[in-house]
Amino acid sequence: MQTISIIIADDHELTRESLAVLLDREPGIEVVGVAADGRSAISMAKSLKPTVAILDVNLPLINGIQVARQIRVDSPHTGLVMLSNHDRGEYLKEFMRDDSAGKAFLLKATLRNTRDIVRSIEDVTAGRTVLDPAMVSKLTSDDGLRLNGALKNLSPRELQVLGLMARAHSNRAIAEALFIQPRTVEHHISSVLAKLGFNSNGEKHGRVFAILTYLESTGQLPVHESELEHGTDFVSPIQMTA
Repeated sequence: MQTISIIIADDHELTRESLAVLLDREPGIEVVGVAADGRSAISMAKSLKPTVAILDVNLPLINGIQVARQIRVDSPHTGLVMLSNHDRGEYLKEFMRDDSAGKAFLLKATLRNTRDIVRSIEDVTAGRTVLDPAMVSKLTSDDGLRLNGALKNLSPRELQVLGLMARAHSNRAIAEALFIQPRTVEHHISSVLAKLGFNSNGEKHGRVFAILTYLESTGQLPVHESELEHGTDFVSPIQMTA
């Protein structure tokens, strides 16, 4: 198994140093650098090309959202874990705006132990999108994004497709499950995004919004399999694969 290299950027010394020590103890994870501000984090990510960058939203000099955006330019394959003390929906939407794959947005208050964040690191490394459940309603309700029954405008087939998307099925897997052609699946997905008003968000980001709307409307927010066994719901990983 390839080692996951990590950089941590947080302006609170105790937070970043403690997190670095804890993560360094985890098998398969190596903390290769820590930074106290956004400018240093960008420089570090550009030179080290880490597997994952863990960022605080409110970094000095350059905030975490801008840092994340620049890291994706300098190191496109670096996964991003954003930590926040605030459940402000605008932070989440700005973070997810350009590309949602390989990103996690977590509230510090909900982190219970090291395993919580390790699980999110593993998910973003695999290209998944991870959202703290407390933030899901922010994506679907802030600024009029709650669609109040918009799912009723979808056809039965479109609802089937959206339901399979929410269960992390790829387009090919959806086609096989419904005995239709992949191109037909693409047509249904385009129609779903258009009807839900997310077709202007870019395909991957629109898919995230559509899935969140479905999960919010049906009360089926997914959790990690290990958490299903223990009855907890720390984060909701949504794997976006075509």
